Amino acid sequence: MHVDGTVIGQVSVEQSLIVSQSGRVIGDIFAGKVIVNGIIDGSCHATSIEILENGQVKGTIYTDDLSIERGGKFNGDTKPSEKEHVVELSPKENKEQAPVKQTSNS
Repeated sequence: MHVDGTVIGQVSVEQSLIVSQSGRVIGDIFAGKVIVNGIIDGSCHATSIEILENGQVKGTIYTDDLSIERGGKFNGDTKPSEKEHVVELSPKENKEQAPVKQTSNS
């Protein structure tokens, strides 16, 4: 996916996201690889992130492979990539508990 204008909101791409010099993304990004020559304002989750000479990133970057060219700007935090996003719908203990039966003595 190639961004030449402004995108506001979450962007999810399985392969590569390229933000050109005239591009801007305001929101969270989830992608395989991100190449930034424009502006990103938000968190960025990717296997590889490259900030090029005119690129600017403000926010938290989640990756194990970050490169910033001379002139590129980054203002924020870096954290290791999150390998899995697991959401548990109900706690285990609720599944293991037997149902409670109520009896009346009438």
